[in-house]
Amino acid sequence: MLMGRQSARAISIDSNVRCERIYPTEDTKRTIADLQTVGIRLNKEQAIHLARVLLAVTQEWDEIDITAYRLERRQEDGTFKITVTSLIEVQGDETGAD
Repeated sequence: MLMGRQSARAISIDSNVRCERIYPTEDTKRTIADLQTVGIRLNKEQAIHLARVLLAVTQEWDEIDITAYRLERRQEDGTFKITVTSLIEVQGDETGAD
């Protein structure tokens, strides 16, 4: 059984979620093993947007992955990208070929 990712774009909402800050910041000197927590700062609009995406995708998906790109700050407004995805089953070739 192959598993593939389905993005929130499969739902008819804008899945381009942004946030103000991701902690630890990109210039942290600590290693991943040293980190006890991660954090995301959202303004009110960003929080509502993320909530809408999560509400929409939970209608169809049993599990959700949220990924925050802490090293990729957008130039035009200084925000960071957040993606909402889920693993889905990928159907095999219907021709019967192995």
